[in-house]
Amino acid sequence: MRAGRVKVVLVAEDGREVILGILSVGEHFGELSLIDDQPRSAHVIAMEDSALLVLRREDFRKRVEANPSVAWSLLSELSRRLRRADGQIGSLVLLDVPGRIARMLLDTANEGGGPLIEKALTHQTIAHVIGASRETVSRAMREFQESGWISTERRRIRIIDRGALEKRSQQRT
Repeated sequence: MRAGRVKVVLVAEDGREVILGILSVGEHFGELSLIDDQPRSAHVIAMEDSALLVLRREDFRKRVEANPSVAWSLLSELSRRLRRADGQIGSLVLLDVPGRIARMLLDTANEGGGPLIEKALTHQTIAHVIGASRETVSRAMREFQESGWISTERRRIRIIDRGALEKRSQQRT
């Protein structure tokens, strides 16, 4: 992706959606179809004006065959995404909503490399990612702020007490 942000979602027949990921500049999607020539496994929806690059399967295959480091790079990214999906599945099964939010905040901060989450995460977006209602997310986020674990600054979230969030993200239901 050259510019913008997109969300990768699964959409239920009744219109509910679960966000599998939010991607921004430099990230890619659709690689599974490039590899196995099967229909897409999720929808991708632009969250803001975005500029995308399109890669045809034949061109991708030639590039991988000519340069194995491309394949290794893709395998590394697929492995990272699979590990993340495993973590999300475990969180959905084992953690309550505040625990899932804590885990998501920590994971998102880790991806950014620091305590400030630059991605604009609305409470609705967080709810779609962790499988909860916006109201429940808002209540938990307010509790995290009142406890001094996080602060919010213009739709950015700063992790203040990583240890407390880590502990909360490990409490089992």
